[in-house]
Amino acid sequence: MAEFLAPDTWLKLALAAACGAAIGFERELHDKPAGLRTNMLICIGSTLITMVSIHIALTYAERQVNIADPGRIAAQIVSGIGFLGAGTIIQARGSVHGLTTAATMWVLAGVGLAIGAGVYALALATTLLLLATLAALGWLEGHLTARRHFVYFRVLAESRPSLIDDIGRIAERDRISLEDFDLKRRGSDLEIEFALTLPARKRDALIEHLLDLEGVHGVRVNE
Repeated sequence: MAEFLAPDTWLKLALAAACGAAIGFERELHDKPAGLRTNMLICIGSTLITMVSIHIALTYAERQVNIADPGRIAAQIVSGIGFLGAGTIIQARGSVHGLTTAATMWVLAGVGLAIGAGVYALALATTLLLLATLAALGWLEGHLTARRHFVYFRVLAESRPSLIDDIGRIAERDRISLEDFDLKRRGSDLEIEFALTLPARKRDALIEHLLDLEGVHGVRVNE
């Protein structure tokens, strides 16, 4: 009962809720899958598990039982957050989404660990740095990559031995990383599908070069 009423207990849980809410609110503003409640629960839960881990270790130490390792239970937070983070990562049409959300959850769990261990300054500094990374640098990244598009190409061409090599040379000349092809038979022709993330200028140049290839009947583009 004394521990329940201890100011330090409530300070840690309140600080964890505040740090989680700050990160969660930023995530909610950008319509991310892990929002306010999820981030608050991650930070509070990490703090709680760390506090319990330390409490158990101290209790056994007082009884002179030689298993007083405060990191034994808290270490499982890492694997638990890895499981949650994997659920936020989605792969679709050659593109991976959710890595930033998963990394945010991982860092926020570390904030909860720091709070549970009583390292308040480190927890607050990390929360502020995480906010700056997500907000300020997120805006900068979006500004720099605003002209890049995810483009899905479908090329219909005559079936000939050097066709794929010719497409690869075009991509190399335009400095485009092109590794995966999906090939399908369409009668005597081939249908070649691939996806890229590239600026509009490179997209247009690649279309022109593909149309100039021998035996290419048409190029279809979806964005």
